[in-house]
Amino acid sequence: MQFFSGGVAISALAVLGVLTLAGCGGSSSSSSPTVPTAALAAGPKTFSAFGNTANAVTVTGGTGPYSVTSSDTNVIPVPAQLTGATLSITPKNVLANTTVTLTFTDKAGATSAVTVTVVPATITTPVITVTNAAGSVCAAENNSGITVATLCAGEIGSASIMLKDANGAVLANRSVLFEVLTFGGTVAPKADSAVFARLTTVTTDATGKATVALKADVEVTSEAAFLRATDVTSTHRIDSWINVLKQTSGVSDLSVIPATGGFAAYYTNECPLVRREYGISGGKAPYAVTLPAANTLVLSDGTAAAAPGAGITVAKAGARFTVQSSATTPCTGSRTEMTVTDALGATTKPTFVITAGSATRPTATTDLTLSPPNISMAADIISTYCTTSNTRYAITGGTGPYLVSTSIPQIAVTVNSANAVDASFTSDSKWRMLKGQIATILVLDAAGKVATATLACN
Repeated sequence: MQFFSGGVAISALAVLGVLTLAGCGGSSSSSSPTVPTAALAAGPKTFSAFGNTANAVTVTGGTGPYSVTSSDTNVIPVPAQLTGATLSITPKNVLANTTVTLTFTDKAGATSAVTVTVVPATITTPVITVTNAAGSVCAAENNSGITVATLCAGEIGSASIMLKDANGAVLANRSVLFEVLTFGGTVAPKADSAVFARLTTVTTDATGKATVALKADVEVTSEAAFLRATDVTSTHRIDSWINVLKQTSGVSDLSVIPATGGFAAYYTNECPLVRREYGISGGKAPYAVTLPAANTLVLSDGTAAAAPGAGITVAKAGARFTVQSSATTPCTGSRTEMTVTDALGATTKPTFVITAGSATRPTATTDLTLSPPNISMAADIISTYCTTSNTRYAITGGTGPYLVSTSIPQIAVTVNSANAVDASFTSDSKWRMLKGQIATILVLDAAGKVATATLACN
């Protein structure tokens, strides 16, 4: 069974999971009377969605504005008219699989139907509850905005979830599969288990609680670990992220995630505005972050941005800083090695890489378009996800005002005062954009035309 809930289903064997969530494609209608309007299409056409979980259905073709009806508004309530070309739905929870048909209608009366199977959500919390090892030297670095918890290599804590049905009844004696889907941790039924592995199955107790022992890898480099817990009966699952830090002589090593960030441009000699986030763990705060001489990237501690090329100070472990490149032409590929130095003089050198684009910009048109057609963020090599990011697309042609939406609910999009689309997403304990995921950005103009672009994590 496949689920579209802003995340993606991946195999327990895919330890470094190169994952794909394809956004729904489509082409904009043309202003030329000789080019036919694309047929109305809403998608995905058929999918399953857990109760109490956000999902998105996108619309392409036809002529906006669009309206939508639900065959069961008690399970999936919908607005009378879409705002843009995406419908965000959060189904009510159910006791058994329930099928709901959503029917989309465009301005000309054309229709397109989507079938949603709503599956019971049985896990009651949005993240896996992780308890640190007693006396952990990493406990001071916990940051709930980024991670559920922070473990040091070799330490054993615990991970747990609660199961209840849609009426709040406890689900006892249910099998729950716990998985660690990246390097960084292993699990076992109990802390004194002889064997720890990447996955293990336990049963809920009389209160509906399922608990496993969680051990940080001894050989780990400082990184993020991806945890998943699945109710085997309902297949409802939740994902969480923790930080795992390497230790040397009882002190956690200085680390920056991602080790390599940045983005890939689309057009030759053109770079869009992109901001990427880096997180600091281990070492001893405060931290100095500096750029090479004559560099023009902009650093920020999350509160205030420095002048282009200037350094910043990050006050505490578990905190974050951002790196921003400006929209420039001409733009070529580059690799910037930053230096992060802690209070004891330890250093690490994360990089910000810009990959030059190769496409030739097409001749200007009066039709509605988003530019560039794709912006690709670089995923961290070890943790295989994209950290918190911001970027911008230009709207050209068409007729204002414009409405914008996206195929992944966790990605925020707005039209700014310059008629450009600002797109951003936050990597936190509940959701991160994984390597291979692709979101579709959709713009609907006042004449009912739709244009699309994509935002990828690669």
